[in-house]
Amino acid sequence: MSLMSLENLSVRRAGEVVLAPLSLRLEPGECVGLIGPNGAGKTTLMRAALGLIGASGTSALAALSPAARAARAAWLPQAREIVWPVSVAHLVGLGAAARGRPETHPSVAAALARLDLAPLAARQANALSGGEQARVLLARALAQDTPLILADEPLAGLDPAQAIRTMGLLAALAAEGRGVLASLHDLSLAARFCTRLIVLHRGRLVADGAPAAVLTDALLAEVFGIRCTRVATPEGLMLLPEGVIAR
Repeated sequence: MSLMSLENLSVRRAGEVVLAPLSLRLEPGECVGLIGPNGAGKTTLMRAALGLIGASGTSALAALSPAARAARAAWLPQAREIVWPVSVAHLVGLGAAARGRPETHPSVAAALARLDLAPLAARQANALSGGEQARVLLARALAQDTPLILADEPLAGLDPAQAIRTMGLLAALAAEGRGVLASLHDLSLAARFCTRLIVLHRGRLVADGAPAAVLTDALLAEVFGIRCTRVATPEGLMLLPEGVIAR
């Protein structure tokens, strides 16, 4: 059964089309990168799929009750600031609480361990660095223990090593049978770790497929305005930016 099913989903704001009608399915085992320039509609798509904003068309997730949706999908929003003076363990435990589970549920300890946060469990979450807060919020999503994770720019605020570790974690979760949809700006990491890329441009879906098939010279030039050298490595496709194309 598909973890996410969208049929002719579209969003209009103030009479303008923000997201043109599109249909998508996301299956177990897929690590899907949602890519596109700023303002392409990536966040809008994910929020509409979850029923967080009004949309036309249908989303199987949006049609669920809040409790049923919490059991199906975890949401990591783009905002990363933690303002509450609570412990890391308590904040991560809120992921389990979304499922009606206690903060002592095994999923909480597992999430802390996977993000290397166990040593920080007693620390005050809002006193951590920006990168550490980003990891805590991702751990909260993992503690929800859902078959699907939607993450809006999960690499924001992370140093290069943590960004690689995070993408490796998302890819591993997919390999374990979950589904992941993550909006990304780092095309090299998207090409290396994602099994599939969805490209939005000006609110429209313009490509959907395996990274090597999607990231063509023509698409990189048209959508992102860049020129890259593509290198096949044992770890996957690598993109080496050469420069910006004047448009």
